[in-house]
Amino acid sequence: MAFIAGPRQVGKTTLAKSMIPNLEPAINYFNWDVAEHRKTLLKEVFSGKTDLKDARRKLIVFDEIHKYPRWKNTLKGLFDMNEPDTHWIVTGSAALNVYRKGQDSLLGRCFSYHLSPLSVAEIAGGGNVRSVSPDDIITRQFEVSSPELLEIFSVLMNMGGFPEPFLKGEKSFLTRWRTTRLERIINQDLSKTEHLKNLPLVENLMLLLPERVGSPLSVNSLREDLEVHHATVKHWIELLERVFYGFTIRPYFRKLSRSLKKEPKWYLWDWSEITDEGLRFENMVAVHLLKYVNFVNDSGLGNLSLHYVRDKEKREVDFLICKDRKPEVLIECKLKDKNVHEALAYYGEILNPKRIIQLVAENMSPLSIHKNSKPIEILPAATFLAGLV
Repeated sequence: MAFIAGPRQVGKTTLAKSMIPNLEPAINYFNWDVAEHRKTLLKEVFSGKTDLKDARRKLIVFDEIHKYPRWKNTLKGLFDMNEPDTHWIVTGSAALNVYRKGQDSLLGRCFSYHLSPLSVAEIAGGGNVRSVSPDDIITRQFEVSSPELLEIFSVLMNMGGFPEPFLKGEKSFLTRWRTTRLERIINQDLSKTEHLKNLPLVENLMLLLPERVGSPLSVNSLREDLEVHHATVKHWIELLERVFYGFTIRPYFRKLSRSLKKEPKWYLWDWSEITDEGLRFENMVAVHLLKYVNFVNDSGLGNLSLHYVRDKEKREVDFLICKDRKPEVLIECKLKDKNVHEALAYYGEILNPKRIIQLVAENMSPLSIHKNSKPIEILPAATFLAGLV
């Protein structure tokens, strides 16, 4: 089984259906959100009355199946009865949490993959994913951005990376689309994930979070704004991560226990929500970097993680990519400033990563500047992002 998880309306269903040759809706595709499909699943498929070894069912898609309360054990039983004669794709807009428990019933029966919003590299490459390795971001050389890359970068920056508004390219459509998407996250994903008694307060939290993008997330501050308990806000944030409204990036410490105790930074999957241009740029880079990290990890090519760096003196660098928890690439985002960020030079000396980069949203020729004996590269963001996936 292949599990595909990602934000609502990012294209999971379209991708899964495109992989089924000669699609027959009642044979190869089941969507838990469709009442007719739900009835077929409960009365025919899950009861064992349907022959899943039918040659026409060589590949089956189960869409949003995690909304069925006993989905894990049910899929396990069906899979064990029918393998290796059939292959399944399971999709979900809420985090599937397949490996949440060590004795998970699906452990060893599936691989998980993340589907993220469109990236500069994906669009520039015509949708083709190039071959990558964990060391690719270390060795790749970057040049000045071409006019085509700059155009792709600009549209993504303003329209976000979700396929529909990106392809439409109209601000009015983006506004309507975003409203609909948020309503569905609240009324379908959140309400079905758990029985929330204070859904209006969760909506208020979603209004506050875009303003917190790029900063350590103070749960106590949010608690005061919402007038609820600390544990409640923390739980709601975890739920919003689970339904892919946003995601957190934890600070880097050599001791993992310290990292888990410190405040994470919050980012949105749909960076077009953010009005501040500098924060929107940082959020866009965060999604691109997380997409790269997930791709390498999902493909079994390495063990990467994404962090930020901050100390008690509030010296901070936006991103740090680690391999096996060892610093690899230190990245700072600047909208226009081409002067080396002081904290970037400081942490470059302290952490000794293999590459130190300052990304600038404006087009420019790449520069290499030495600070504290360490070379710091100042690169155009469009070219750098086009070198990922």
